[in-house]
Amino acid sequence: MDRGTRGVGLSILLALAVGPARADVIVLRGGGQVQGKVVPDPEAKKGERVLVVLPRGKTPLSLRKDQIVEILAKPGPLDEYATRRAKLAPTARADYDLGAWCEANELPDLAEVHFEAALRRDPEFAEARTKLGHVEQDGRWLSPDEQRKAKGLVLHKGRWVTEDEKARDDEEAQNTAGFASWVRRIKVLAQGVRSDDAARRREAETQLLELRDPEAVGPLVKVLGSEDEDLRSLLAMALGEIPGEAAAKALVDQLLGEAEDAVRGVVLDRLKRREEPIVPNRLVRALKSSDVRVINRAAWALGNLDVFSAVPRLLDVLVTSEERVVLVPTGGAAYPNRGPDPLIAFNGSSAAYMSGPVVAPGAVAYGAYVVPYTVGIDPYNGAPIGAGNAPGYTGPVGADRGPQPALMTYTSRNVEVLAALNRLTGQDFEYDVARWRAWVARSFNPRPAPARRVPQP
Repeated sequence: MDRGTRGVGLSILLALAVGPARADVIVLRGGGQVQGKVVPDPEAKKGERVLVVLPRGKTPLSLRKDQIVEILAKPGPLDEYATRRAKLAPTARADYDLGAWCEANELPDLAEVHFEAALRRDPEFAEARTKLGHVEQDGRWLSPDEQRKAKGLVLHKGRWVTEDEKARDDEEAQNTAGFASWVRRIKVLAQGVRSDDAARRREAETQLLELRDPEAVGPLVKVLGSEDEDLRSLLAMALGEIPGEAAAKALVDQLLGEAEDAVRGVVLDRLKRREEPIVPNRLVRALKSSDVRVINRAAWALGNLDVFSAVPRLLDVLVTSEERVVLVPTGGAAYPNRGPDPLIAFNGSSAAYMSGPVVAPGAVAYGAYVVPYTVGIDPYNGAPIGAGNAPGYTGPVGADRGPQPALMTYTSRNVEVLAALNRLTGQDFEYDVARWRAWVARSFNPRPAPARRVPQP
């Protein structure tokens, strides 16, 4: 045992070495072997147990001393690490330097442990944060997990996935007997709500509003989400009574997709009672939508929910531009006499023309398009019938191509975004984004002090 523990002065084991670093071979009673470094167990009361730092993984192996038959020493970086760790000064710089040494000597897990230890000693130690993959954004450091969350990813079953991927997976998981049972029950209640019998209608509404099981969220949305305005309002009220993130998410999604102002008002009233962080976070993410309707609905909700931290994100979508492919009229026949696109087929109702060549390395390709035949135009000679060869005729010829697709840019001034900015800041610079940004950088407080409430007599 003396040979196995030579040079080890660890008072506490922080982490494990990984990678191809050499390690002692520890022969166990019963014929097994492990590779690692034997160190004292600081929590063993009578010194009857030891810890083995393994070359892979972060959890040390705890063994009784009598389980070890022999230790075959193979000097490696763990020996020097133990010596350096025993002399480690209690400073962030010392932990960082030891982490850098571990990194250079193929001990990445131990390196990460010491970089994290440096941050515990000094949370603003930028070099350690960089080593751990942290990035600075808006004046604060984001860990790799926080960066993924900022991109809209969520941790789902051990993987970081998009909200849509999680929703699809959840939907597949919901296709179970339990989900189907909820759907059947809610369909019966929906029929009751539509009943002409007032007593049955009241009873069905009461049962829907008494639901508290989060498993009912998906079935409620499935059954009532595409119903008429009254039932969609009832859906919002039912979701508002169910605790948990699933119901909060469903309410946000309903608000973003709801076309009727009255129903959105009911949804907003229920969202005001929620405290789940997913509500403002999901609304802020919706500002990145390519649909200006969703952007404005999200902004309207953020303003009415007093989400002051959303102001910088609202500035990004105060004025938005989008490109759309639209059909643009061509103004009649499109080609001059004897144009470059030759006629390749004509059936009396349509004419087919060959388009120009597309050249690539080692290849030339031609395309074709079909246009409707215009009465009075001779597609063969490309002129009005009887005028194709008339002296002095220079007008447009050929079959009318009709409307053609074109890429157009549309700019939107988002009214609800401006209204939200007015409400959250008390300012109005209209749609002057530059003035808004200057004011926010100079004067905006994203965490205003709450209004002081004075007890009333």
